[in-house]
Amino acid sequence: MTIPQPFVSLSHMIEMNARSKPGDIAWSDARREYSWREFSEEVNANANALIGLGLGKGDVVAMLADSSYWTWHMAFGAIRAGGVIAPLNTMLHPTVVASTLTKSGASHLLVSARFFELAEAALALLPDGERPSVVTAEGDLPGSIDFREERRMASTAPPSVVLEGTDGFTVVYSSGTTGVPKGILHTHAARLAMAASYASAYEFEPWTRLYLTTPPHTNGSWMVVLPAIYVGARSHLAEGFDVDRFLSDVESYRPTVSFIVPTIGARLLKHPGVTEVDWSCFKFILTAGAPMPPEMKQRLRELSDDALGEVWGFTEGVSSVMHPRQMGGRLDSVGRAMPGCEFRVVDDHGQELGPGEIGELVGRSNFMLSEYHNEPAATQALIWHGPDGSVYLRTGDLGQIDDDGWIYVRGRKKDMIISGGLNIYPIDIEEILRQEPAVEECAVVGVPHPDWGETPVAFVVPAPGVDLVTEDLRATANGRLGRHQRISEIRVIDELPRNTLGKVMKHRLVESY
Repeated sequence: MTIPQPFVSLSHMIEMNARSKPGDIAWSDARREYSWREFSEEVNANANALIGLGLGKGDVVAMLADSSYWTWHMAFGAIRAGGVIAPLNTMLHPTVVASTLTKSGASHLLVSARFFELAEAALALLPDGERPSVVTAEGDLPGSIDFREERRMASTAPPSVVLEGTDGFTVVYSSGTTGVPKGILHTHAARLAMAASYASAYEFEPWTRLYLTTPPHTNGSWMVVLPAIYVGARSHLAEGFDVDRFLSDVESYRPTVSFIVPTIGARLLKHPGVTEVDWSCFKFILTAGAPMPPEMKQRLRELSDDALGEVWGFTEGVSSVMHPRQMGGRLDSVGRAMPGCEFRVVDDHGQELGPGEIGELVGRSNFMLSEYHNEPAATQALIWHGPDGSVYLRTGDLGQIDDDGWIYVRGRKKDMIISGGLNIYPIDIEEILRQEPAVEECAVVGVPHPDWGETPVAFVVPAPGVDLVTEDLRATANGRLGRHQRISEIRVIDELPRNTLGKVMKHRLVESY
């Protein structure tokens, strides 16, 4: 006979951690610590209560919440019940939240008290028949189910739901830097493979101490939380980023891993007390979500004794990693393919390009999405087939791969400017502008031009206290750029429009022009 091979999901790993080390700390926040036994019992009780409220296997459970302990045990409770968790961006307008709820087909909506007003405004836009069942556990939201009593009556034993690798795990909505978020559906098997791959890349161990500031609607949070659960590490929840609190927690909590986006890095480096803190606890400070300028990378490396590493990736399911030990001398690279990933470069006709040639980066992994939720046409457009018929994902990023496998990202394909038939990569112009002391931040976009088709326009945030003379800056930058790259106009703005992970939403700059 052969022994049946059961599927062991990350939800099951919570239970396993509770059995093998029940008293060890799974989570902590400013209020208290939570053991693996406590976390597992919370997850099971939530799962059983949600099943009692009609949650069926495969149902989508939307969520409006920040990164609190309540959020994470509720999310994993929904997953353990067989639901597919869909954390929504709480920074979006109620009309977008409402349309996303409709698009997702969510049967339930979990809401923390901080976002009651947003939930009310979004739900008011939906017809009665399209509103999901609203579940809260803190405070009163009209028309909602108070989950506290449901949980008190629920069993803390594991629910009888059988989870398979092909079952849905999360629907994460894309950052919307192009204006239209899509639901990225990952299965249990994909999320398990991702956890294993990222745990290997980050060198997560049971004694790793993760420090988390980002919310659940961004995949950046899942890419560190899931590896922590996979190895049974401890996660500390800051419930948002504050510079003073971060520096204080580094001294008191002594994290070994943290995820910071470039905007957080910039705020840290501006703080006068940043050099007074002992950063030696860190083994891996992970930056991702948006390109980090090389000069910022170098300063953070010096501050943290070379603990800074980078992940470039595509929420849909391919990533590269630059380990801290590899970054020196390669500040312009985003590393090599993550374990379990492979990348190639293709031209506009889908033909593979050679080492060093610039084209669209395509990749495959063992943790790719299964589809864009309820969007078959968009799913089909995502696919590039390799010579042997293998499915790769089009990342939409332009880049090149050298002979040794190092990956260099040149910007978004949609952001590339074609002027007079020549390709202009905005990142090349932005790097020149950032070297000027008068420039704090910048972004370059292409705008229509009657003769050339498109022409580069730069949006610049001046350095503090600088009265920027745009024509002087334009003349200086253009003197260092190729003729076809020259900036036609510079506009001064107070700040660049960004999403939660710090990605510049260039479509808004184009719209404002």
